[in-house]
Amino acid sequence: MNTKTFLGVAIAAIVAAPLAFAAAPAPAPASPPAATPAPSAGAGAGAATTTTFTLAAADQTKLKDWITQQKTASVAAPAGFTVAVGATLPASIMLNMIPASAGVTAVGTHKYAVIDNKIVLVDPTTRKIDLILA
Repeated sequence: MNTKTFLGVAIAAIVAAPLAFAAAPAPAPASPPAATPAPSAGAGAGAATTTTFTLAAADQTKLKDWITQQKTASVAAPAGFTVAVGATLPASIMLNMIPASAGVTAVGTHKYAVIDNKIVLVDPTTRKIDLILA
């Protein structure tokens, strides 16, 4: 290949490269995970969204009855904290295990607490309230 041909090919490559890049399709935006807006939860509020957690009505009743049998003492909500789905539970509130013997496998790894006489199911990794039973 002679020098003129080489320079012509090199210049063509330099000119064509930005055009090829501009013609490339933009990557599709990532789909956000299914989420529902979290209601305002006072000073204990966390992120604005939370993944949806549902529990069948029969399982809710069964779990509520089991927790009531445990006689777990209710604790007062800390000042400025409102019990609401999506709220992040303060570290001062202890979470209780839900063993397999409770008979509600659908709760997965969730734990519970009783705050202001309301039973709340909490994701222990984020400490966010996912469900209020009472």
